[in-house]
Amino acid sequence: MVITLSLAHVHLCMRHQLWIRSTHDIPLGVLPEVIEAQRRLDQLARRHRQTRRALDLARKIVEDWSASGMPINLGKEWTDRLDRVEALAVSKKISAEDRSHLAAFPEIVVLTHLILDPPTTAFGPKELYLATTAELSRRFARVYTTLGTQDPLYRRFCLYRDRDFRESQVA
Repeated sequence: MVITLSLAHVHLCMRHQLWIRSTHDIPLGVLPEVIEAQRRLDQLARRHRQTRRALDLARKIVEDWSASGMPINLGKEWTDRLDRVEALAVSKKISAEDRSHLAAFPEIVVLTHLILDPPTTAFGPKELYLATTAELSRRFARVYTTLGTQDPLYRRFCLYRDRDFRESQVA
Protein backbone atom coordinates (compact mmCIF):
# COMPACT_ATOMS: atom_id res chain seq x y z
CA MET A 1 0.00 0.00 0.00
CA VAL A 2 1.35 3.38 -1.01
CA ILE A 3 -0.13 6.55 0.45
CA THR A 4 0.34 9.69 -1.62
CA LEU A 5 -0.74 13.26 -1.26
CA SER A 6 -2.21 14.53 -4.49
CA LEU A 7 -3.67 17.83 -5.59
CA ALA A 8 -7.44 18.26 -5.38
CA HIS A 9 -7.85 18.09 -9.14
CA VAL A 10 -5.81 14.88 -9.59
CA HIS A 11 -8.13 11.88 -9.70
CA LEU A 12 -5.96 9.38 -11.52
CA CYS A 13 -2.38 8.31 -12.05
CA MET A 14 -1.71 9.10 -15.69
CA ARG A 15 1.38 6.90 -15.81
CA HIS A 16 -0.42 3.77 -14.63
CA GLN A 17 -3.90 4.83 -15.80
CA LEU A 18 -5.45 4.12 -12.40
CA TRP A 19 -8.28 5.97 -10.67
CA ILE A 20 -6.81 6.86 -7.28
CA ARG A 21 -9.83 8.57 -5.66
CA SER A 22 -11.17 5.34 -4.19
CA THR A 23 -10.14 2.96 -1.45
CA HIS A 24 -8.91 0.66 -4.25
CA ASP A 25 -7.18 1.73 -7.45
CA ILE A 26 -9.37 1.21 -10.51
CA PRO A 27 -7.74 0.44 -13.87
CA LEU A 28 -9.00 2.88 -16.49
CA GLY A 29 -8.06 1.06 -19.67
CA VAL A 30 -11.79 0.45 -20.22
CA LEU A 31 -12.65 4.13 -19.60
CA PRO A 32 -10.58 6.28 -21.99
CA GLU A 33 -13.07 9.17 -21.61
CA VAL A 34 -12.10 9.42 -17.93
CA ILE A 35 -8.42 9.65 -18.83
CA GLU A 36 -9.17 12.39 -21.37
CA ALA A 37 -11.28 14.25 -18.80
CA GLN A 38 -8.33 14.22 -16.38
CA ARG A 39 -6.10 15.71 -19.09
CA ARG A 40 -8.61 18.54 -19.59
CA LEU A 41 -8.83 19.07 -15.83
CA ASP A 42 -5.03 19.27 -15.59
CA GLN A 43 -5.07 22.00 -18.26
CA LEU A 44 -7.74 23.92 -16.35
CA ALA A 45 -5.77 23.64 -13.12
CA ARG A 46 -2.72 25.18 -14.78
CA ARG A 47 -4.81 28.22 -15.86
CA HIS A 48 -7.06 28.74 -12.82
CA ARG A 49 -6.40 29.00 -9.11
CA GLN A 50 -9.99 28.16 -8.15
CA THR A 51 -10.09 24.71 -9.78
CA ARG A 52 -10.72 22.90 -6.50
CA ARG A 53 -13.73 25.06 -5.65
CA ALA A 54 -15.12 24.83 -9.17
CA LEU A 55 -14.64 21.05 -9.19
CA ASP A 56 -16.45 20.72 -5.85
CA LEU A 57 -19.31 22.90 -7.10
CA ALA A 58 -19.60 20.91 -10.35
CA ARG A 59 -19.65 17.63 -8.41
CA LYS A 60 -22.43 18.94 -6.14
CA ILE A 61 -24.49 20.09 -9.14
CA VAL A 62 -24.13 16.68 -10.82
CA GLU A 63 -25.06 14.92 -7.56
CA ASP A 64 -28.12 17.18 -7.28
CA TRP A 65 -29.03 16.34 -10.88
CA SER A 66 -28.89 12.64 -10.02
CA ALA A 67 -31.01 13.10 -6.90
CA SER A 68 -33.64 15.44 -8.33
CA GLY A 69 -34.00 14.33 -11.93
CA MET A 70 -31.71 14.98 -14.82
CA PRO A 71 -32.34 18.10 -16.91
CA ILE A 72 -30.04 16.51 -19.51
CA ASN A 73 -30.15 12.79 -20.20
CA LEU A 74 -26.71 11.40 -19.33
CA GLY A 75 -27.96 8.13 -17.86
CA LYS A 76 -26.89 6.02 -20.83
CA GLU A 77 -23.26 7.15 -20.59
CA TRP A 78 -23.16 6.68 -16.83
CA THR A 79 -24.75 3.24 -17.03
CA ASP A 80 -22.31 2.24 -19.75
CA ARG A 81 -19.33 3.37 -17.65
CA LEU A 82 -20.70 1.63 -14.55
CA ASP A 83 -21.11 -1.59 -16.55
CA ARG A 84 -17.50 -1.38 -17.71
CA VAL A 85 -16.35 -0.86 -14.10
CA GLU A 86 -18.53 -3.78 -12.94
CA ALA A 87 -16.68 -6.06 -15.34
CA LEU A 88 -13.40 -5.39 -13.53
CA ALA A 89 -12.20 -7.79 -10.84
CA VAL A 90 -11.70 -4.96 -8.34
CA SER A 91 -15.30 -3.73 -8.72
CA LYS A 92 -16.61 -5.68 -5.73
CA LYS A 93 -14.31 -3.68 -3.45
CA ILE A 94 -15.39 -0.25 -4.73
CA SER A 95 -18.13 1.66 -2.94
CA ALA A 96 -21.23 2.74 -4.85
CA GLU A 97 -20.35 6.40 -4.18
CA ASP A 98 -16.87 5.99 -5.69
CA ARG A 99 -18.30 4.18 -8.73
CA SER A 100 -20.90 6.88 -9.35
CA HIS A 101 -18.27 9.63 -9.03
CA LEU A 102 -16.07 7.81 -11.54
CA ALA A 103 -18.99 7.32 -13.94
CA ALA A 104 -19.91 11.03 -13.86
CA PHE A 105 -16.34 12.36 -13.88
CA PRO A 106 -16.17 13.44 -17.56
CA GLU A 107 -19.40 15.46 -17.17
CA ILE A 108 -18.16 16.94 -13.89
CA VAL A 109 -15.04 18.15 -15.72
CA VAL A 110 -17.14 19.75 -18.49
CA LEU A 111 -19.20 21.58 -15.88
CA THR A 112 -16.02 22.60 -14.00
CA HIS A 113 -14.74 24.13 -17.24
CA LEU A 114 -17.97 26.12 -17.67
CA ILE A 115 -17.78 27.33 -14.07
CA LEU A 116 -14.22 28.56 -14.53
CA ASP A 117 -14.79 29.90 -18.07
CA PRO A 118 -18.48 30.84 -18.35
CA PRO A 119 -19.88 30.93 -21.89
CA THR A 120 -20.98 34.55 -21.47
CA THR A 121 -19.70 37.74 -19.88
CA ALA A 122 -23.20 38.60 -18.63
CA PHE A 123 -23.36 38.88 -14.86
CA GLY A 124 -27.11 38.37 -14.51
CA PRO A 125 -28.09 34.90 -13.25
CA LYS A 126 -30.71 34.38 -15.96
CA GLU A 127 -28.34 35.21 -18.83
CA LEU A 128 -25.58 33.09 -17.31
CA TYR A 129 -27.98 30.17 -16.83
CA LEU A 130 -29.36 30.29 -20.37
CA ALA A 131 -25.89 30.57 -21.92
CA THR A 132 -24.59 27.71 -19.75
CA THR A 133 -27.51 25.39 -20.56
CA ALA A 134 -27.10 26.13 -24.27
CA GLU A 135 -23.40 25.31 -24.03
CA LEU A 136 -24.11 22.08 -22.11
CA SER A 137 -26.62 21.08 -24.80
CA ARG A 138 -23.99 21.72 -27.45
CA ARG A 139 -21.18 19.86 -25.66
CA PHE A 140 -23.29 16.82 -24.79
CA ALA A 141 -25.30 16.86 -28.06
CA ARG A 142 -28.54 16.65 -26.07
CA VAL A 143 -31.30 19.02 -25.15
CA TYR A 144 -30.89 20.54 -21.72
CA THR A 145 -34.37 20.95 -20.29
CA THR A 146 -34.21 24.31 -18.58
CA LEU A 147 -35.94 24.08 -15.23
CA GLY A 148 -35.34 27.64 -14.11
CA THR A 149 -35.05 28.25 -10.39
CA GLN A 150 -35.67 24.55 -9.57
CA ASP A 151 -32.56 23.46 -11.47
CA PRO A 152 -29.53 22.73 -9.24
CA LEU A 153 -27.36 24.39 -11.92
CA TYR A 154 -29.31 27.62 -11.59
CA ARG A 155 -29.42 27.55 -7.79
CA ARG A 156 -25.78 26.65 -7.13
CA PHE A 157 -23.97 28.18 -10.10
CA CYS A 158 -26.02 31.17 -11.16
CA LEU A 159 -28.00 32.36 -8.16
CA TYR A 160 -25.61 31.74 -5.26
CA ARG A 161 -22.35 31.78 -7.15
CA ASP A 162 -19.40 33.11 -5.17
CA ARG A 163 -17.95 36.23 -6.75
CA ASP A 164 -14.37 34.94 -6.50
CA PHE A 165 -15.05 32.65 -9.46
CA ARG A 166 -15.32 35.78 -11.59
CA GLU A 167 -12.07 37.09 -10.13
CA SER A 168 -10.30 33.79 -10.82
CA GLN A 169 -10.85 34.09 -14.55
CA VAL A 170 -7.84 36.32 -14.98
CA ALA A 171 -5.30 33.88 -16.40
